[in-house]
Amino acid sequence: MCSILHHVEICVREEKRLISLLIRGFGFTIIGQRLTPLALKWVLKHGSAIFVITKRQKDCKLQDKSTDDLHVNPHHEKECVHSNGDTTDPEHWTVFCCQDQTSHAIDSVFNAALEVKDVDEVTRRVKERGGHVLREPTNINDSHGQVRYSIVTSCLGNVVHTLIDKKNYSGEFLPGFRILGTNNCESSLVNSKSENGCHTKEFVSNPCDIRSYLEESTRNGEVLEETATQVGGPVFTHVDHIACVCEVGKSKELMAWYEYCFGMKRFMTNREESEEEGLVLGEEIGMRLKAMEYWRCAEVGLAVPSATLEDSELKMVIAEPLSGFENSQINTFLNAHKGPGIQHIALHTPSMAPTVKYVSQQGVVFRKAPPTYYQKGVKLEEITATGHEVELDLFQELGILLDTEDDIFSDMKDGQGKQRYLMQVFTTPIFQEDTFFMEVIQRCGARGFGVGNISALARSIILYQQQQQQNKLRSPSTT
Repeated sequence: MCSILHHVEICVREEKRLISLLIRGFGFTIIGQRLTPLALKWVLKHGSAIFVITKRQKDCKLQDKSTDDLHVNPHHEKECVHSNGDTTDPEHWTVFCCQDQTSHAIDSVFNAALEVKDVDEVTRRVKERGGHVLREPTNINDSHGQVRYSIVTSCLGNVVHTLIDKKNYSGEFLPGFRILGTNNCESSLVNSKSENGCHTKEFVSNPCDIRSYLEESTRNGEVLEETATQVGGPVFTHVDHIACVCEVGKSKELMAWYEYCFGMKRFMTNREESEEEGLVLGEEIGMRLKAMEYWRCAEVGLAVPSATLEDSELKMVIAEPLSGFENSQINTFLNAHKGPGIQHIALHTPSMAPTVKYVSQQGVVFRKAPPTYYQKGVKLEEITATGHEVELDLFQELGILLDTEDDIFSDMKDGQGKQRYLMQVFTTPIFQEDTFFMEVIQRCGARGFGVGNISALARSIILYQQQQQQNKLRSPSTT
């Protein structure tokens, strides 16, 4: 299974807590690692979803490449210049969430790496629309073939995109990463490799860390296999969508940028949305929602080497605060994140209730909708119509939301005449700041995003924030 979303990258001050959460809570497996003078990177995978966890090694600016400025390990290699004019160095994959600062400021999901048809052309388009090129188009090789890539900034806060062409590459991840297995964690230091004909050295972090992560991955993998057997399929399959937050009035400009640069197009989320205004949620929510998806007919843009129709889609949801709602959860993100960025990532599961129950038992905390959500006149009729009435109490216990899909997608008939619907659940914030969270979603014929669930999520966030404030007031003050 492939996806045009190659991987997402998360930059953190300390990586151990997040890695443990992804392994134990969401069933990810460590598959690779890269350690350079500036960054330690871990690669985790579940289904086709790949997360790269990046930790800044030193307080220094990425663009300062001289050894004197960096005070790096003496094994730091010089740049290699190739016959085609491309260059690589130990930091060719290195990029941070705080590019203009000398040290890590706030944990952030900041890099959505995309497979594209033509790295050079997409890079050119990004430049034309005001984006900056952090890495010019470059070829990098190893024994599995060649990858051409670049790294560019977007017009959305700290979000960058690594643009990747892998049609000539058969490796597990990307050149330059040490692929890990249960039996390859004995060595503690140098792995020599050949990248583009240049001899480089890659340093491996503490072998005890590697061994503990791999052992945890193995143990958790066995539990996941049992769970998959019980539910009759995988726990998670792929990333369903990425949700971003922009500033007031910026969504139209943002969507035009992604349409021109990447060949994406507007995607109507549900029956209550308008083309011009999007989905507007007033009252105490104060949010405008719009969405985009990959346009398969685009001549220049994203690439899908091989995938099913459903799994190859890339949806991007854009949330914009409404004027006059300074205390909305969207503005809370903007303030805590110190600007626009990626708010949440949704993992698709083919078995909602068993998956959420398992993940909850592993310590992942989910938001709960108000109790009225599951009552008559709100969602009870929809839950009953889709055959989940017997799971009503379980849904409420786990926080699972359900929304049916109506007329806007009526041209997409379910072949068996069944009701199209989706189920969703959202975690509490993953980082210390009230910013990024995860979503678990199951699509049962539905392609959009239910307005009822969006409202329920917003209200659950408001309740969560109120509870956190009450807890602070109850806590004894310290002097």
